Amino acid sequence: MSRAFKRESDESGAEEMPAVRPQLPPGTRNHISREGADKLRHRLKQLLETKRASAGGGNKADERRLDASIRRLQATLDSVVVAKPPADQKKVAFGASVTIRHEDGEEDEYLIIGVDEADPETGRISWISPLARVLLSRRAGGIVRFQSPAGVEELTIVKVRYQGH
Repeated sequence: MSRAFKRESDESGAEEMPAVRPQLPPGTRNHISREGADKLRHRLKQLLETKRASAGGGNKADERRLDASIRRLQATLDSVVVAKPPADQKKVAFGASVTIRHEDGEEDEYLIIGVDEADPETGRISWISPLARVLLSRRAGGIVRFQSPAGVEELTIVKVRYQGH
């Protein structure tokens, strides 16, 4: 291929994909659950094994993508702090499973975890998400006002529990 049609990033191997996780608030640490950290370590181990197995035999674009994924995952693991259970387990904090009741009586349960392990579709929400932020430091029986896309709603905190409790 003519040099005129190559990007600098093709030469340098610097094919970085943008981060998909939200920015952390300034001055905060990147908290994660023990389970989340273990999953990230396992994923890194898989990627490193894939790299070893395909060393020199794959196409260069695939190798660059694999290297970029490994670098991103290593950077994430270097930045995380495994959160410890809070002293007061009656309050909503990182790691809490919180059951809330909507005004219509419907209940939902959310697990408050780190940004690198959140999956809102399954009820696993980041501690920096708008819902988690209104729930943090509250107790069962408390009522919070939450601004959702549908408007302001009052939510009742039905239950707060932590894994193993």
